[in-house]
This record gives sequence, structure tokens and C-alpha cells, in this order.
Amino acid sequence: MAAADRKEREKEQRKNAIINAAEKLFFSNGFGNVSMEEIAKEVELGKGTLYLYFKSKDSLFFAIISRRWEEFGETMIEKMNHGKNGFEKIQIMIKWFIEYSQKNPEYNDMATTFGPQLFQRIDPEDARMMMELSMKYMPLVHYAIREGIKDGSIRNDLDPALLGMYIQMITFNVVSPNPSIKNSFAAQGISYDTYVEMLPKFLCPSIARLPEKECNSKDEIFQR
Repeated sequence: MAAADRKEREKEQRKNAIINAAEKLFFSNGFGNVSMEEIAKEVELGKGTLYLYFKSKDSLFFAIISRRWEEFGETMIEKMNHGKNGFEKIQIMIKWFIEYSQKNPEYNDMATTFGPQLFQRIDPEDARMMMELSMKYMPLVHYAIREGIKDGSIRNDLDPALLGMYIQMITFNVVSPNPSIKNSFAAQGISYDTYVEMLPKFLCPSIARLPEKECNSKDEIFQR
């Protein structure tokens, strides 16, 4: 049993080493410019051995995405637990989206540049993995909205499910746009960072039950 456990640990360590190597190469050279052979060389494995762990470069891409989602989601849960009401939890979530995107620009660029086309041809096994993660973390915003409606901090005339989708989609598309969109901001002389920082100010009056109170008194959340 001990030998089997050790073998399983070694297998998991090697798998993580492969993901680390692929992430390093994707971020530095660009996903489209990296081959499986280069990844195998980086981690000092034969190409055949690499394929025992990951069937394609696409699968490695989704392994990186899923690990990042897990990292992002677990931290988001921890942070949202400090919110005093549903509205504050939503603000904390938005702040964490902004922080994470600003701290991980290489990941954002890779995900937004190649993600759309890779999701169109995603392998069923990878699709299941991504769906499981989505079902684990995406409902958090809906729970916070329902909590906010119940505690009176969020408007009660909006559909919680639709509001949750709007908040997530707007936030994601603002903080993780395609690189070409960032370039368009620069061409117009608009600071992308300012654009992102304005997001909470736009969303707050749309969802707070008492915006004149909530949107002023909770601004300190974004200054922490």
C-alpha cells in the first residue's frame, strides 16, 4: 500500500511539474508558439511520456485554466465570507476579480486570446472538468444576491439569477478583455486601468437597494 501511495504521489508531482512547465512556456512564448516537444524538453521527459499525462496541448491549456480557477475561487470564498451582507459580498467579489486580473496579466491574455477558439473544440473530458469548476464557484454570486435581497442591501425587484449572470459577465468582460480591446483604449487615449476601476461605481447604483447609502458607505472596500 505504501509503495502504491508513493507511486501515486510521484505521478501527481510529475503532472504538476508538466503543468508548471507548460504555463511558463505559454506565458513567455505564447500558447500558439509552443509545441508539446518543447514542453517535454522543459520538464525533462520524453514526448511519449508527456502524452501519457496530457493527450494534447489543448488539454494542458485547460489544466492551467482549471488550476487558476480553483485558486481564484477558493480565495474568493474566503474573502466573501468577510462580507457583512449580500451587497458587500458582491462588492468584495468584484474587487477580487479586478485584483486577480491585474496581478496575472499573462494568464488573462492567454485565456482571452486562445480560450474562445479552444472552448469550441474542447475534449469531453476537459469539458466535464471545466463544468464541475463552474458549478462549484459560479453559484456564489447568486447566493450573495439572494442574501442581499433578504437582508435588504440589494434591490428586490430584480431576478436573482439574471442579475447574477449580468454581474459575472460584465465583470469578466471588463477585467479580462481580449488584448485587442485594450489596444483600442490606448489608441483613444483612455487609461484601461481607470476603465476597470470605474466598474464598481457603475454597478453599485444598479443593484443596491439604497444606492445613496450603500454606494458611498461601502466605497472603502475598494480602498483596502
